[in-house]
Amino acid sequence: MRAKLLCVAVLAALLATVGCHAQDDDGPASPPSEAAVLPLPKVPLNVMVVVIDDGSDVSCAQMNRYFPKISRVLRDRGTCFENATVTSPACCPSRAVLQTGQFGHNNTVKRQIDAGKLRVEDTVQDQLSEAGYDTYGTGKFFNGISPWLFESGERSSGFLSSDFWASSKYYDYVLWDDEAQKPRKPADRVHATTRAGTFVRDFIADRDDQTRPFYTYVAFKAPHTDNSAPNKALRFPRPTPANANRAVPPFRWNPETQKRDKLPIFQHRIASRKYYAKLYAARTRAQYDVDDEMGKTFDLLEAKGLLDTTAIFFTSDNGYHLGENGWETKGDPYQASMDVPLLAYLPGTFGAGKVDSRPVGLIDIAPTVYDLLGLEPQNLLDGHSLLSSKRRKGTFFELQNEKSRVLYKEAGYAPGLVPTWSMYREGKRSYIEFYDKDDRVIRSEYYVDKENKRNLLWRGSTLQRPSPRVLAHFRERLRRGRTCAGTASQGSANPCP
Repeated sequence: MRAKLLCVAVLAALLATVGCHAQDDDGPASPPSEAAVLPLPKVPLNVMVVVIDDGSDVSCAQMNRYFPKISRVLRDRGTCFENATVTSPACCPSRAVLQTGQFGHNNTVKRQIDAGKLRVEDTVQDQLSEAGYDTYGTGKFFNGISPWLFESGERSSGFLSSDFWASSKYYDYVLWDDEAQKPRKPADRVHATTRAGTFVRDFIADRDDQTRPFYTYVAFKAPHTDNSAPNKALRFPRPTPANANRAVPPFRWNPETQKRDKLPIFQHRIASRKYYAKLYAARTRAQYDVDDEMGKTFDLLEAKGLLDTTAIFFTSDNGYHLGENGWETKGDPYQASMDVPLLAYLPGTFGAGKVDSRPVGLIDIAPTVYDLLGLEPQNLLDGHSLLSSKRRKGTFFELQNEKSRVLYKEAGYAPGLVPTWSMYREGKRSYIEFYDKDDRVIRSEYYVDKENKRNLLWRGSTLQRPSPRVLAHFRERLRRGRTCAGTASQGSANPCP
């Protein structure tokens, strides 16, 4: 697929350069457009973005226990961001934020079923393709829209080449067959994590001519549950045989015991500690598979002399509850869903082994890429470059309710029962509003503990409620966050935090 799309791109550029220019009624044919031939990027820096699916947050101190090979490069040589979060704790909205540097209310992807609304021209991969970078994506792109639309060339993903596929299974998944021009199930039964790692290394290995730097996006399914399994008892992640019985760090479990201050959906524990411990072990082993594949990828980059000229980001599209608050899900406005790991190796910047405690997020990755490469984005960005000295006073989050087959297949039924919500967080303090279908506030919550275990606005709370002045401050910040666009540095009238 990659070779075919590159040939198409080259052919299109040649045709545009050689001729085929329409003649105007009032003059001679227009001269060849210089924009038709891709420019050679001025900054010869490669970029790699690595995303896992439903990966719970890990502290910087513990990162090497869960991702030892990734930590060897990205933590020891780069920076670990201790307080990284997503903007929307669900797959499609979060991936759209990552690719555009915009909140969902600006990039139009607010729900899983909104993936088809994404404006490709606003994505970092599309703008880097136009800027002359060799762009490649593999693994999971979006739920809610068929990967075959992109693999067949019927629709653009923004990447010059790609190997995306439907990723609901760890085995027996389907790939696109270029020759037959249809999906097919490969006969080799290669694990999905291994396949994604192999694809990205094939892309790198083919690059003996370093005329053009590359941008590559690697989206692993792990450690997402195997949602192709017939029942919940079988839906644990499926690690490769190499890691199926590997020892994992101890399971720390301190569930919320008093849940009457939460929505009714969260007031009933759905599983036992034994279940969560088993799920935790399977998820950790599935992440070890990702770590192994990235270790091989780093070795290849180093062997080809590319590691020190490649900026690498590693993160997750959202976190995941493993009983911390008494339930298992994502899509809610609480810590386990919102907090994610974020490591970055940015050659020529930040000191090695640095821990950055600023509140940052996936929304800041695209702005950082543009900053690293010295490119001016063609759309407003709601995030900030990690290279800047910007330190947010607060962080805005949002997610829109939906009830769809796409959501149920991806995340189960629980998130579909959570109303639309938005949240504003300053330090450990957070204010949450839930809305009905007419956008009226139906519930408010306020926390001063980061784990969101004590809602001070619950009528049964015996703890001190926030003052009217504090509530007014958070409500105003939340109101502005729901309509913000761009940043103060871009001259926005209503800048995002």
